[in-house]
Amino acid sequence: MTVEQATDPALAAAALDQAGDAIIAIDHAGTITLWNQKCTELFGFTAEQAIGEPVEIIIPENLRTAHEHGFGAAMESGHLASDGRARRTKGITADGGKVYVTMTFAVINDAEGTAIGAVAVAREYVKES
Repeated sequence: MTVEQATDPALAAAALDQAGDAIIAIDHAGTITLWNQKCTELFGFTAEQAIGEPVEIIIPENLRTAHEHGFGAAMESGHLASDGRARRTKGITADGGKVYVTMTFAVINDAEGTAIGAVAVAREYVKES
Protein backbone atom coordinates (compact mmCIF):
# COMPACT_ATOMS: atom_id res chain seq x y z
CA MET A 1 0.00 0.00 0.00
CA THR A 2 1.35 3.44 -0.88
CA VAL A 3 1.06 6.60 1.20
CA GLU A 4 -1.34 8.01 -1.38
CA GLN A 5 -3.62 5.00 -0.92
CA ALA A 6 -3.48 5.01 2.88
CA THR A 7 -3.53 8.71 3.73
CA ASP A 8 -6.49 10.92 4.50
CA PRO A 9 -5.29 14.39 3.39
CA ALA A 10 -6.79 16.09 6.46
CA LEU A 11 -5.12 13.57 8.77
CA ALA A 12 -1.79 13.96 6.94
CA ALA A 13 -1.95 17.76 7.21
CA ALA A 14 -2.83 17.60 10.91
CA ALA A 15 -0.06 15.06 11.58
CA LEU A 16 2.54 17.28 9.92
CA ASP A 17 1.37 20.37 11.74
CA GLN A 18 1.20 18.64 15.12
CA ALA A 19 4.46 16.69 14.83
CA GLY A 20 6.90 17.15 17.68
CA ASP A 21 9.72 18.16 15.31
CA ALA A 22 10.12 20.85 12.69
CA ILE A 23 9.57 19.39 9.20
CA ILE A 24 10.77 21.35 6.19
CA ALA A 25 10.50 20.22 2.56
CA ILE A 26 12.27 21.98 -0.27
CA ASP A 27 12.01 21.47 -3.99
CA HIS A 28 14.82 20.75 -6.46
CA ALA A 29 15.61 24.48 -6.64
CA GLY A 30 15.89 24.84 -2.84
CA THR A 31 12.57 26.62 -2.36
CA ILE A 32 10.61 25.86 0.82
CA THR A 33 7.40 23.98 -0.05
CA LEU A 34 6.38 22.63 3.37
CA TRP A 35 6.75 24.30 6.77
CA ASN A 36 4.98 22.92 9.82
CA GLN A 37 4.03 24.60 13.10
CA LYS A 38 7.20 23.41 14.88
CA CYS A 39 9.25 25.22 12.20
CA THR A 40 7.47 28.41 13.19
CA GLU A 41 8.18 27.77 16.87
CA LEU A 42 11.85 26.96 16.18
CA PHE A 43 12.77 29.54 13.53
CA GLY A 44 10.10 32.22 14.06
CA PHE A 45 8.95 32.45 10.44
CA THR A 46 5.28 31.67 9.82
CA ALA A 47 4.38 29.24 7.04
CA GLU A 48 3.17 32.22 5.00
CA GLN A 49 6.56 33.90 5.38
CA ALA A 50 8.64 30.77 4.68
CA ILE A 51 6.83 28.85 1.93
CA GLY A 52 8.03 30.00 -1.47
CA GLU A 53 11.27 31.41 -0.06
CA PRO A 54 14.74 29.93 -0.56
CA VAL A 55 15.81 27.69 2.31
CA GLU A 56 18.77 30.03 2.83
CA ILE A 57 16.48 32.22 4.96
CA ILE A 58 17.30 29.83 7.83
CA ILE A 59 20.93 29.03 6.89
CA PRO A 60 23.68 31.25 8.32
CA GLU A 61 25.82 33.00 5.69
CA ASN A 62 28.96 31.07 6.65
CA LEU A 63 27.21 27.71 6.08
CA ARG A 64 25.54 28.50 2.74
CA THR A 65 28.40 27.40 0.46
CA ALA A 66 28.59 24.00 2.16
CA HIS A 67 24.80 23.68 1.96
CA GLU A 68 24.74 24.58 -1.74
CA HIS A 69 27.49 22.07 -2.51
CA GLY A 70 25.88 19.23 -0.53
CA PHE A 71 22.37 19.97 -1.76
CA GLY A 72 23.50 20.22 -5.39
CA ALA A 73 25.36 16.91 -5.15
CA ALA A 74 22.33 15.24 -3.55
CA MET A 75 19.97 16.53 -6.26
CA GLU A 76 22.35 15.30 -8.95
CA SER A 77 22.97 11.85 -7.45
CA GLY A 78 19.57 11.22 -5.86
CA HIS A 79 21.08 10.39 -2.46
CA LEU A 80 23.02 11.92 0.40
CA ALA A 81 26.78 11.60 0.61
CA SER A 82 26.50 11.52 4.41
CA ASP A 83 25.37 8.62 6.53
CA GLY A 84 21.96 10.11 7.30
CA ARG A 85 22.63 10.53 11.01
CA ALA A 86 21.44 13.61 12.86
CA ARG A 87 23.76 16.62 12.64
CA ARG A 88 24.09 19.61 14.93
CA THR A 89 24.08 22.95 13.16
CA LYS A 90 22.98 26.55 13.47
CA GLY A 91 19.96 28.20 11.94
CA ILE A 92 18.79 31.78 11.56
CA THR A 93 15.58 32.92 13.23
CA ALA A 94 13.12 35.45 11.85
CA ASP A 95 14.48 38.14 14.17
CA GLY A 96 18.04 37.55 12.91
CA GLY A 97 19.09 35.50 15.91
CA LYS A 98 20.73 32.08 15.90
CA VAL A 99 19.28 28.78 17.02
CA TYR A 100 21.23 25.54 17.45
CA VAL A 101 19.42 22.55 16.01
CA THR A 102 19.84 18.85 15.45
CA MET A 103 18.72 17.94 11.92
CA THR A 104 18.29 14.88 9.78
CA PHE A 105 18.02 15.11 6.01
CA ALA A 106 16.67 12.92 3.22
CA VAL A 107 16.45 13.27 -0.53
CA ILE A 108 12.94 13.02 -1.97
CA ASN A 109 12.86 10.96 -5.18
CA ASP A 110 10.02 10.53 -7.64
CA ALA A 111 8.76 7.13 -8.83
CA GLU A 112 11.60 6.93 -11.38
CA GLY A 113 14.23 7.60 -8.70
CA THR A 114 15.00 11.16 -9.79
CA ALA A 115 15.68 13.62 -6.97
CA ILE A 116 12.89 16.20 -6.79
CA GLY A 117 13.68 17.79 -3.44
CA ALA A 118 14.66 17.16 0.13
CA VAL A 119 13.17 16.98 3.58
CA ALA A 120 14.76 18.01 6.87
CA VAL A 121 13.55 17.21 10.35
CA ALA A 122 14.87 19.50 13.08
CA ARG A 123 14.65 20.07 16.79
CA GLU A 124 16.30 22.56 19.04
CA TYR A 125 19.63 21.31 20.33
CA VAL A 126 19.76 21.40 24.09
CA LYS A 127 23.13 20.57 25.58
CA GLU A 128 22.72 18.08 28.40
CA SER A 129 24.69 18.81 31.53
